[in-house]
Amino acid sequence: MAGWKPLLLEAASAVWTWAQALIPGALGAAVAQAWERGLGLKDRLVQWTVGLLFAAYVVPALGHILHWGQPVTNAVGFVVGTIAFKAVGKWREAAIEGGAGAFRSLPEIARSWLRRPGSSPETPKEGGQ
Repeated sequence: MAGWKPLLLEAASAVWTWAQALIPGALGAAVAQAWERGLGLKDRLVQWTVGLLFAAYVVPALGHILHWGQPVTNAVGFVVGTIAFKAVGKWREAAIEGGAGAFRSLPEIARSWLRRPGSSPETPKEGGQ
């Protein structure tokens, strides 16, 4: 029976290590929700999700690239968790516009790749040469 205690402590340690990266973004999202009035449940869940994802993935990657220490990374994670929800709307609109632009130009790209039956790969030269 004594063999399960070290396993339980190891599992608790792994969960705590994983959750530590989420805490700054969660607190930042909570502070941002306190500022925002009139948000529905869906908007609040999206805000928490965006704050957590940015603080858990984007900020540590940025901190690794810029050689930040853990306290600086946590502070930036808190700030990003606070403002990420406001910025995600602009990013979403830009991504939708970029994707729509790519789909609008798709027929033109396909026409440039595909030849029509009976068409010559080269344009005929003047004077039969």
